[in-house]
Amino acid sequence: MSSISRIATIAMAAVALAGGTALTAPPAQAASWNCHASWNEKSFNLPGKPDMTVWARSCVYKDGNTRRARIELRWDQAEPVYGESFDKFAVQVRLERDDTVITSGWCEFKQTLNDNPDGFGSCTSRYVTSSAQYGWTGDGKVVYNINNDGNGDYTWNLHGSGEVKIAPNGLEVGDEPEPEPLPDPADTPEPADTSEPVL
Repeated sequence: MSSISRIATIAMAAVALAGGTALTAPPAQAASWNCHASWNEKSFNLPGKPDMTVWARSCVYKDGNTRRARIELRWDQAEPVYGESFDKFAVQVRLERDDTVITSGWCEFKQTLNDNPDGFGSCTSRYVTSSAQYGWTGDGKVVYNINNDGNGDYTWNLHGSGEVKIAPNGLEVGDEPEPEPLPDPADTPEPADTSEPVL
């Protein structure tokens, strides 16, 4: 008996001893960012300057027992004009569990938006370690003050992210492996003709 046949025989015996089911290790939990399905959008009327549109969305990250939250930003000005557009553009990011704030942080984007008429950025919370598996979301808001509009601060509340969950197979929801594609009919051989000849 060849060594390959011996290995195959041993493998089949192991499966039989296990009750006819091959034993496999549980799948590892994959790292995952879960963001709100759509971007929050807001147009800012800037006195003496073209309007600027800002998009923002909340995200939450989970990798095993590690979590964190992030606010992602994109912005674009109708016609690039450099100068003071904002006196404040502060982004708050919050990591929440069951709508309770676990940790939060602030990032100031005022100078970044004033110096760059279009761009992108993000504000991320610190990492938190927890064995609690459910209820984790990212959320946040923007507190802004438009230069020369004669008003004070405004608050723009963002939509929270979706919850990061564990799927029944042990993987993070959204990170389940893609199903195998169906074979291309062009690559599938025609079945053999097994019909009896007509006499």
